Amino acid sequence: MKSIVIREDIENLQKLIPLSKLLDILEVEIIESIMLEGGGKILLEVVGRYASENEYYMAHIINQEGTSCMLLMSGNTILNGECRRPDGGEIPVNPELIKGLLYSSNVRKLDMYRVKSPFVMWSEKYNLGVKPLDIAHRNMFEKFNTVIKYILNGELGKIQEAFREVYNAVITHFELEEKLQDECKYDKRKRESHVKRHLEFKMLMDKLASTSDASQFVKLLRDLYTYIASYLDYMLKDDMELAEHLKKCLEKAGE
Repeated sequence: MKSIVIREDIENLQKLIPLSKLLDILEVEIIESIMLEGGGKILLEVVGRYASENEYYMAHIINQEGTSCMLLMSGNTILNGECRRPDGGEIPVNPELIKGLLYSSNVRKLDMYRVKSPFVMWSEKYNLGVKPLDIAHRNMFEKFNTVIKYILNGELGKIQEAFREVYNAVITHFELEEKLQDECKYDKRKRESHVKRHLEFKMLMDKLASTSDASQFVKLLRDLYTYIASYLDYMLKDDMELAEHLKKCLEKAGE
């Protein structure tokens, strides 16, 4: 098993991007829950068992006194963490504190969680059958996920630049849809409704794009996340009706 690596700047990162706030924009599933009697050795074996370079995990560790730590991991690296006293008060996180917990014989319980794929992952069910729209949708989702990945990895310097790519992808997607609607003479009332939703979503993107630093961006993303995720899902359903019209139009144009 690889040795566990802890980010040296984890204390500063935890202040900028608190792990408890990140949980508001992540979906996790428990994969193992065990009561520990063998202390740190067994704990490290269990944690190491799930170490994967391609996935993110959460380890929730509780010692005999009730002190607990939630650790975010990717591969053998602990990326972020948050620790609390038995009374719920927060304990400043640092590498030495985490090492002490990982190697302690005083650990009582360990819960391991897998972080599910962040945001909305593209799947075939989202295909509309209109190639330009399918490519635009897929590109938009992949860029959203890149932003979340940088947040999880604590790559603060990359977050806002990655979001600018998301923003540009969203605008390009909207412009493409509206252009196709005009060319294919989409129902005027439906087009106006569609464009209105585009403007509403762009306003959300504008708020995120206007943030001045990474920690503020993450805070705002957390505040808007549920709305953004549900809005994306709604837009896809709305686009399905549009797609049926466009398919007929484009097929006719290709004859």
